[in-house]
Amino acid sequence: MTDQGSPEAPRSVSLSCYGCRTRKAKCDRIWPRCGRCLKQGESCVYPGSRQSHVGKRKQVRDLEAKLGQLEDQLQNLKESQGVPGNPTILTPADSSLQHFVLANENHQAPSQNETTSSTEQFTPPAPQNLESYHHELISLGLFEQLPSIQLIDSLMDIYFNKVHHAAPILHPSRFRVSLYLPPHLSPPMCLQYVVMALGAEADDSYRHLAMPFYQRARTYAESDEMRDHGEHCITVAHAQFWALVAHFEAEQLMFPRAAISLGRSIRIAQMLNLHKLDQSGHVLPQTLVPPKDWTELEERRRTWWVIYGCDRGVAVATGWPALINDRNVHTLLPASEEAFNNNFEEQTNSLADALQHQGEKYSLFAGKVMTSHLFHRTLELTSDMVSKNDPRDIKNSPYWKRHAEINNELSTMLMFLPSNLQLPKNIRCHTAVFVNISIHSAIICLHRAALTRARTHQLDLPDYLRRQSQARLLPAAEEILGILRMTTDIHAAFKNPLLVHSTYTAAIVFLDDMTAEHSHQSQSNLDFLLNILVGLGRTNVVTRSLAIQLAMDMKKRGYHSAMDRIKDLSPMHVIVPLIAETVSDSSNMHFCLKQQAADPSGTPNAADTSLADSNQHFTDLLAAGPSETVLPLRSPEAGEEILEYFGAFAATSVDSEPPEGLRPPSSPMFQ
Repeated sequence: MTDQGSPEAPRSVSLSCYGCRTRKAKCDRIWPRCGRCLKQGESCVYPGSRQSHVGKRKQVRDLEAKLGQLEDQLQNLKESQGVPGNPTILTPADSSLQHFVLANENHQAPSQNETTSSTEQFTPPAPQNLESYHHELISLGLFEQLPSIQLIDSLMDIYFNKVHHAAPILHPSRFRVSLYLPPHLSPPMCLQYVVMALGAEADDSYRHLAMPFYQRARTYAESDEMRDHGEHCITVAHAQFWALVAHFEAEQLMFPRAAISLGRSIRIAQMLNLHKLDQSGHVLPQTLVPPKDWTELEERRRTWWVIYGCDRGVAVATGWPALINDRNVHTLLPASEEAFNNNFEEQTNSLADALQHQGEKYSLFAGKVMTSHLFHRTLELTSDMVSKNDPRDIKNSPYWKRHAEINNELSTMLMFLPSNLQLPKNIRCHTAVFVNISIHSAIICLHRAALTRARTHQLDLPDYLRRQSQARLLPAAEEILGILRMTTDIHAAFKNPLLVHSTYTAAIVFLDDMTAEHSHQSQSNLDFLLNILVGLGRTNVVTRSLAIQLAMDMKKRGYHSAMDRIKDLSPMHVIVPLIAETVSDSSNMHFCLKQQAADPSGTPNAADTSLADSNQHFTDLLAAGPSETVLPLRSPEAGEEILEYFGAFAATSVDSEPPEGLRPPSSPMFQ
């Protein structure tokens, strides 16, 4: 209305100027400039009426100007630090992610009513151009705009409906509400993004967002680690984050990275004393604020037991030693899902008490923890790294005493499963399926290892012990087969590598019986399991690897038609896990990766994942002759068949001897 150069004489007006209103200061209402604005050297503008929203436009312009200044300062800071690229703060005009999010709010392409400029600014990424799109998302750094509320809600729904049961580590309602709290009260961004990544991975419509969200999550986590002295990443939320990241990385076959992420989660949990939440008689260092209520305490317990279960799963699958010592665990088992979700306090026992007092009711999650514990004890006993005692002393050897003890524990747990874990009435429950199959698989591993050790050391086992072990194998394998026949969602079940491992274990029992007894029933059962592995192997790389392994084992026993069943499987263009039997008196089988080899000059060669390079890689290894090269191969024929059909991986036979000139792996580990 006026400016500094107005020649009009001062006069009083009835309304305060915008500047004094904004600062809530007293205005002398002198027109054209009040005393405060004149003293501060600011422009003075009076409203034309008493409408309170008239000044909003000027405030918006001021905020836009300040935002522009901050962007300029950020760009100058990046240039001074030698960081290339444009500012990473998204603006409404040039954010392709924002247009993507807005387009996904309605789950459809932009409407025809949108302006031409908006349509030209964004084109949804095509599947063949995902790599550049992923790079575009990740280049946003730590200042990107969050996805839309609708997209976040959709991914959260998918996560808690399809993924949460595998790692019930978060309280569903509290976590979702916390997303809308102020930043200092909401979960760290790394945890939010990894949950969205897991949800996106579980749905075909959003799967292309899984890897960008995962990379964002790791970027935020690494930023938290680098703040100050690293104390900002020692929280329960970060322990949950690394456990969920390990879960995602295992699904993506990033096994070395998943193992390292799990190690981080374990150490953070131990630094927070999550393994001693219920220890009595000792005063622990105050690393965590006391929980606000029982539900928060239960979430901390669940965080620990998810981490514990992952550690035991890795030890079972790979043969590595477990990172958690049972003697140091003083945290009660998790309560039921109903009590946790409804904030109703429920009493639980410790792991040792639950194993000793079989028959008492415990939660689904607690049953999964107990099964993982017993499965690990079984594999620990049967591996050649456990005991140096002489297994020939059947009466006094600690090996055979522990064998009988574990056998009793497995049988007792199976007989006294609570009603919520019994089959077939809970066949739709993924946890019930996992618990029952894992117990039967552990029984097979225990008794098969006993027979293998007796044969290796030429032991004269008592008749009752030999008959007992032989009699337990086939029924356990048939139980696994029966559960798989009843399972409705077999694809979801086989996302767990341990269930794939158990299926292969049962198949080997049928193969042994078919070879020794020429049983037509065992042959039919074996064909059914091979069909499952081949069918699911078209979309699951781990299952595909075991389908090839089983076909090779059948061929070694004289059933050459099995190789025709796997011809339809597409070649693998990625490094995949293999089943490799340890070179010992154990019959344990572990997941391994394709190993690198050294050329004749001694210089290591990185194993290329392309099909052609993989073919040449294994061809050169088989033709190398005597050397110190370590291979996951157990026979030249196996390698030739794999090269003929697939080229990108090798398999391990169960009964064949190592080829001359090749030293088998001394321990199952990633190379």
